[in-house]
Amino acid sequence: MSTEPLLRVHDLEVTFDLQDEQLKAVDGVSFDVRPGRILGIVGESGSGKSVTSRAIMQMIRHPGKVTGGEVRLNGRDLLRLNEKEMLAVRGKEVAMIFQDPQAALNPVMRIKDQVVEALHIHGVDSATAQARALELLEQVGIPNVPEAARKFPHQFSGGMRQRVVIAIALANNPSLLIADEPTTALDVTIQAQILDLLRRLRDELGVAILFITHDMGVVAELCDDVVVMHLGRIVERGPVRKVLTAPEDPYTIGLMDAIPKMDSPLRDDAPEQEHTVLEVRELKTDVNTARPGWFRKPKPFYAVNGVSLEVRAGETLALVGESGCGKSTLSRTVVGINEPAGGEILVNGTAVSARSDEQRRALARTIQYVFQDPYSSLNPRRTAGQSLEEALRIAGVPRADVRDRSVELLERVSLGPQYLDRYPWAFSGGQRQRIGIARALASDPRLLILDEPVSALDVSIQAQILTLLTDLQKTFDLAYLFISHDLAVVREISHRVAVMNHGEIVEQGTTEDVFENPQHPYTRTLLTATPDLDKAIA
Repeated sequence: MSTEPLLRVHDLEVTFDLQDEQLKAVDGVSFDVRPGRILGIVGESGSGKSVTSRAIMQMIRHPGKVTGGEVRLNGRDLLRLNEKEMLAVRGKEVAMIFQDPQAALNPVMRIKDQVVEALHIHGVDSATAQARALELLEQVGIPNVPEAARKFPHQFSGGMRQRVVIAIALANNPSLLIADEPTTALDVTIQAQILDLLRRLRDELGVAILFITHDMGVVAELCDDVVVMHLGRIVERGPVRKVLTAPEDPYTIGLMDAIPKMDSPLRDDAPEQEHTVLEVRELKTDVNTARPGWFRKPKPFYAVNGVSLEVRAGETLALVGESGCGKSTLSRTVVGINEPAGGEILVNGTAVSARSDEQRRALARTIQYVFQDPYSSLNPRRTAGQSLEEALRIAGVPRADVRDRSVELLERVSLGPQYLDRYPWAFSGGQRQRIGIARALASDPRLLILDEPVSALDVSIQAQILTLLTDLQKTFDLAYLFISHDLAVVREISHRVAVMNHGEIVEQGTTEDVFENPQHPYTRTLLTATPDLDKAIA
């Protein structure tokens, strides 16, 4: 196999013309990608890694534009090609795998037809395209291809949709794949399958892959070489083992230090008191929304099926499992969004369902929810102060005290009063999540339900939020139900762990017991599939 670079990016610059300034999002970036190698580009949001990948494909949107440099594929500068010439390159010589497979696929086209379309665009005749589409779906590991090919995207899981996107990318035998955060939205077991598939494509087909991510664990397991980007520049580069075991740049060192690890020390501050804030007994939630027929009732579908757990004051119980296992349905049932079909929910020893509406609302203020996405959980038309003031008024705080209490809430999450009059767009993701936490604290709750609260954040910001949550818990003796599929994060923050699969709790115990001596096969599968940075580079 040739050792000459397939792709050579030299001194690339991308500038965005904003109202008040010119923002150089990519500033003098240079790297090579060789056949049969996987180069990882890592960095946090805003580092310029995704803009770099789009510049290679000439897919920069206005007001951005490439203002300098070269992008040579097999010696030809792609930046000098017009749009018609680039159409012949995209999908044929270079193909892109996007982060969200749901958005990348046409929801009203059958799976096979979408693969066939990618072949038709580059002149493949219909009979050949039909046969090639089935071959590609089998190549990427789609089971029962003849039947699966007739399905629509919504009938596939996230992992299967991503396999289809990869099949489309491979349709015309490109020599280079650009994968932009292709596993970020996937559960750990599905992520492991996609990484295995990409590794096989490299080894068996000799495909070169440019893999963009912010997950160092994934880089350690998959990539041969890595470049680290920060504020539009490359701050470190080299073989994966060298960069990850002996980073030299302070930014890389900071990223490595912020990564939750599967061998990190366990929490040793378990609460001494036994007061139970939340207890769930044999809870069931039916999510079958079909209407009853004349002669029969619809068969129930229990997304939560006989779940029992409890959370004590000052304790973090982590609820882990893959998408669709019932974690979020359980949490939504606890706060009253979904109606239970059976079982009991007790708050501070009182059955919620047995109280009047007014008493149930009072109990609901004991439990508050922090959502996964800090971008969509805040009203874009309200300032941070207005969002906090609304929560305080609902909690019954006198109007005269609302402003002072809003400042106090911001200070609790390490933000100052100057942030009160800013709108959500003016905050970073981490700052938005801090405001979401401050809003949840407005009613002086005893329990926070934290639904994937750091999964949308970069690792350094994630570390700050986890530290904040730990400090708040110690200060206010808060109980946390922490929902996550990231076991490294769970290990760092939780006292106990409940593992959920197909609507049931399959294992429950202290964090040490579950991580060091898992009893259920599903728990062992989750632990095995989680990228382990230290093992990968050992």
